[in-house]
Amino acid sequence: MGRVLYVVRVMPADSEVDLDALMERIRSSLPEGVVLRNHARETMAFGLETLLLALSLPEEEGVTERVEEALRSVDGVGEIQVEGLTRER
Repeated sequence: MGRVLYVVRVMPADSEVDLDALMERIRSSLPEGVVLRNHARETMAFGLETLLLALSLPEEEGVTERVEEALRSVDGVGEIQVEGLTRER
């Protein structure tokens, strides 16, 4: 079974959310088999920062929905935006 690289932008619920603490909550909430390959902070408009996550997922049906559900359940997550999905080499 292959793996896919899933790139997701996580926007905090508000500007007061501590992104370091949010990243730790996200890391601990990822479903089994999902690997955080990389993450970065990016500044959006008006100083609002977001998290850009590169996740390695097993190539199986329903895995992206499980990841999105897990991310949305994390306290402090506002919105999730899928930036890309590609097969890993």
